[in-house]
Amino acid sequence: MCYAKCMINAVVAYDKNYGMGAHNEIPWGRTMTTDMRHFKLLTYGQAVIMGLKTLEMMKKPLPDRQNIVLSRNPETIKNATVVTSLQDAYDAVESGRETWVIGGGQIFRLAFDTIDRIYATEIDAIIPDCDVFFPKIDKAQWRELEREHHEADERNKYAFDFVMYERI
Repeated sequence: MCYAKCMINAVVAYDKNYGMGAHNEIPWGRTMTTDMRHFKLLTYGQAVIMGLKTLEMMKKPLPDRQNIVLSRNPETIKNATVVTSLQDAYDAVESGRETWVIGGGQIFRLAFDTIDRIYATEIDAIIPDCDVFFPKIDKAQWRELEREHHEADERNKYAFDFVMYERI
């Protein structure tokens, strides 16, 4: 059982209101290249757990990762393991791989109480069209371990912070 043998991480980007999705898309699109590179570095070679909508948004499973898709309807997806429960997703993680919950909103809410660390990109903006939100981080339950600030520039539309939270 993964609960006892591995640390469960979440990686997410959200705005000041915890908004992380709009109309089945990432609302800032590909305008945050440093965040995209950070996501790749964290998850490369590891196990990523996502919902079917997240996979559909990405168009295909992520390369060089174990892709685990949580869906109510078991189906075959090339280069992905499809499961119907969160526990089955955790149990499917191959030995030696870190576990990363990558979304979307329903999957984050379902997994939130099992997550040990959150690697958040906190975007210094309010995106008005957001319709999917990350659960609010209660500072009584989470402590901030690291924060790294980045200003907006030609590669990143908004200023942002990389923040690591750990469950207390």
